[in-house]
Amino acid sequence: MNISKPVKILIGIFTLLVVLYPFVIMPAFMMLFMFIPGFPFIDPQNFLNPSDMFQAMMPFMMVFYPLIMCLSVVQLGLQVFYIIHEIKNRALTDTFRILFAIGTFFMPYVAMPIYYFVSIWKDAPAVPPSTSAEIIS
Repeated sequence: MNISKPVKILIGIFTLLVVLYPFVIMPAFMMLFMFIPGFPFIDPQNFLNPSDMFQAMMPFMMVFYPLIMCLSVVQLGLQVFYIIHEIKNRALTDTFRILFAIGTFFMPYVAMPIYYFVSIWKDAPAVPPSTSAEIIS
């Protein structure tokens, strides 16, 4: 599959976002959410009414929930793209195509960046490497 350079960069940015989200972006947001000045999680006596807690959390959740949904859709789309690309990539042997497809499904945070740098970013050769069995027959 021939992919243009801008599309490769866009796929790389989306892959980076999906990989960094659970390890960097989500914890950073939660730390910001918990320790923002004036946010009364530290002293529960600040809330006199349970609806005050709802009113304090609602603006954060109105921003955060759509972000979660968008990144979930991006991750699903990337997994579909990567699995299709891995299956159609004839530059890899069957074993590597199977391993990358299973890895993209079960371990996307590991398999997608590796496959991106091995096969998408680097222009792969059009034919698979020849083996000794092909030379003999």
